[in-house]
Amino acid sequence: MTTKYQNPIRRGMYPDPSIVRVNDTYYMVNSTFEYYPGIALAKSTDLLTWEQMPGIAKRPEQADLRTSKSNEGIFAVCIRYHEGVFYVITTNFAEFKTFIIKGRFNEDRSAIVWDENRIEVDVPGIDPDLFFEAGRTYVQFTGYVDDQGTKAIRQVEIDLETGKILDGPKILTYGTGGRDIEGPHILKKDGTYYLLTAEGGTGQGHMITMFKSEQLWGPYTDEVGVNPLFTNRDRAEEPLQNIGHADLFTDPQGNWWLTCLGTRPAAVGFSQITNIGRETMLYPVDWTGTWPKIYTGVPEENVDLTAFPKHAASLPNEQPNSSLIDDFQNGLGNDWLTLRDSLGQDLLVKAGQLTLRGRDKRLSELGTPAFLGLRQAEHNEMLTLKLDADQSNLSSGRYGLVTVINVDHFAGIMIQANQAGGYDVVHYQQVADIQVNEVVGHLDKQPDQLSVHSTDSQKIYTATSGKQTVSFTAAAINLSNEALAALNTGDIQGLYAEDDAQVTVTKAVRKPCPTTKN
Repeated sequence: MTTKYQNPIRRGMYPDPSIVRVNDTYYMVNSTFEYYPGIALAKSTDLLTWEQMPGIAKRPEQADLRTSKSNEGIFAVCIRYHEGVFYVITTNFAEFKTFIIKGRFNEDRSAIVWDENRIEVDVPGIDPDLFFEAGRTYVQFTGYVDDQGTKAIRQVEIDLETGKILDGPKILTYGTGGRDIEGPHILKKDGTYYLLTAEGGTGQGHMITMFKSEQLWGPYTDEVGVNPLFTNRDRAEEPLQNIGHADLFTDPQGNWWLTCLGTRPAAVGFSQITNIGRETMLYPVDWTGTWPKIYTGVPEENVDLTAFPKHAASLPNEQPNSSLIDDFQNGLGNDWLTLRDSLGQDLLVKAGQLTLRGRDKRLSELGTPAFLGLRQAEHNEMLTLKLDADQSNLSSGRYGLVTVINVDHFAGIMIQANQAGGYDVVHYQQVADIQVNEVVGHLDKQPDQLSVHSTDSQKIYTATSGKQTVSFTAAAINLSNEALAALNTGDIQGLYAEDDAQVTVTKAVRKPCPTTKN
């Protein structure tokens, strides 16, 4: 076991975490917004080592993401396990539909088989939660309750098989007075119902709050000094910010834990920005009294479990870093994402190589361009793509390595044929309504490697062909979360191809780099 670990435990764009434990294995879901497959899923037996599982929503019948705008799509997800069945409930904001997808273990319990269709629940809101009691099913959610923009946590009882509303909606709480109350979860402990919520918006004012009631339908109240339960809203010096949207669960020994989202903003000049988006945090909980006490009361990056020896016993001796290597020997890894839908036959994977065929859809358009990416997991990080130039084709079109934060903010290095011979290296970027397509260098042959080195303040894109190298830099702030007010997502970086171009990758390597001053 270890007495220390570091947050976040899931690095990169893994917001709105929800965890359920089945025997000795934890299952976590996260929001994915416009990225496909929808609903990120991972499992762990020690809370620090997470195995990415296949995404849940892969069919339009489950969640139709094909018309999703940036920062829409799959909002907050809740996962629960009840009477041998997994239930995930979420809202696809692109359709403004709330729904449940059911899943069951396969025969050897190594995978979960999810239903191909969903159960719709007609509630006017987002951030749904599931609570089961005495053969009945209840959904809590957040939504507007008047024309003035007032939000509240509301509850309905539903028929679990059809999604039909049987009772409600009824308001459970308006919160403590913070803006945008959201992210509800109901738990029952020692005969008392507890309602966990988030308030303050998902920015710097974010906070976790809690209420309790003797009755499931309320009234829910707090006590002086309880709220906010956990926040860094007034601690600008802390490396973790935006703490909120939490879930509570127990380990096999009965110890309580809290998972929540947060950010690791980087100081660039006088700005606080993040290119990695909202991530998943973990904290031990002391719930021996009426109200839970979360860690020391301060959401810290480095968690010391000296005062929590029973919690420490559940953790491994070492915590893995965010490195990733994919040589495609076992197909496409579960970490890869596309935009809004599958790439179908334009993405070919066989032992030892991945081939991406270009499309006429562009990153600046809503749809599914030929883009395949990984989450940026550290502010200081290197992503390298090893290419097989002999199998790549640039008779028309172009390909490259790009970084995407939303539909009108992206940047990358593109390779295109030059009619006079060789290949041009292009700085390709869009910032709001300004687009850049600038030839910055030339290669005699197609590149054998593309890379992007991310730092706090900039991204360095490089194309290499033998001994020839062409590089340029782009400001990280133009691809950042807070600076764009695109608060939902983080940077996704990877392969992109246009028109009839074809590019083959033999290995992708993502690794953290030592922090450097820019």
